[in-house]
Amino acid sequence: MVYPKCRSFTPCEGTVRAIVNKGGKVIVFDINEEGGKAIASGLSDSVFWPGPTDVASEDSVKASIKKGVSKFGNISGVVNCGGIGLVQKIVLRNGEPQPLEIFEKVVRINLVGTFNVSRLIAAHIIANNKTSSEKEEDPGVIINVSSIAYTDGFSGMTAYSASKGGVAGMTLPMARDLAGHVRVCAIAPGFFGTAMGNTIKTSILENNMIHPFRMGKPSEFAHLACAIIENPMMNGEVVRIDGAARLGKL
Repeated sequence: MVYPKCRSFTPCEGTVRAIVNKGGKVIVFDINEEGGKAIASGLSDSVFWPGPTDVASEDSVKASIKKGVSKFGNISGVVNCGGIGLVQKIVLRNGEPQPLEIFEKVVRINLVGTFNVSRLIAAHIIANNKTSSEKEEDPGVIINVSSIAYTDGFSGMTAYSASKGGVAGMTLPMARDLAGHVRVCAIAPGFFGTAMGNTIKTSILENNMIHPFRMGKPSEFAHLACAIIENPMMNGEVVRIDGAARLGKL
């Protein structure tokens, strides 16, 4: 199982540990050396960091896949969490338009990076399971991470919502493309107690939380990811995990 580590908001380490606790092996794709080594350090027998990986770079991902296969053997899936967050309106207070490179950066990492890792992992799985057919149980699974912002984006989240909407939108057609080989689902988290989530103002949280009236826990995200991995009927679906939260206007 490949796990592209998040850069900002999703419960990364919890999912790695949950997969390992169920007997899985994990390759961590992380462009940040400190973060990648930190996750792998205490789980060296089951977790491998192949070096810095840029999820939006074909060469970088291919190189990390090759190293991971050398370490653990063939890869059977990916929990695809690489991403960044950014809040900025498309027209700034001084009347200037949002710099195009801001939008391009968010989309490149969150959407292009997700697609890039998905297609390369899918090709690897299919190449190593050439005898499977659409009538058989699948040999692999892709779990991409969207966000409830793909439908409920706050003001200033145009780039982020667009990127996560793209992740959600490609779920069903990707599942159809890979039928008989790889299942594809997306998880759309709400507020979670992570580095990015902890920067959100308390008033915003209180106005949008329903029940449970708290942030989500990394273990709850991990529980859902493992359920998707283990249940062969989970395919082509975007699953919200948000405690009924719906984002209102800021």
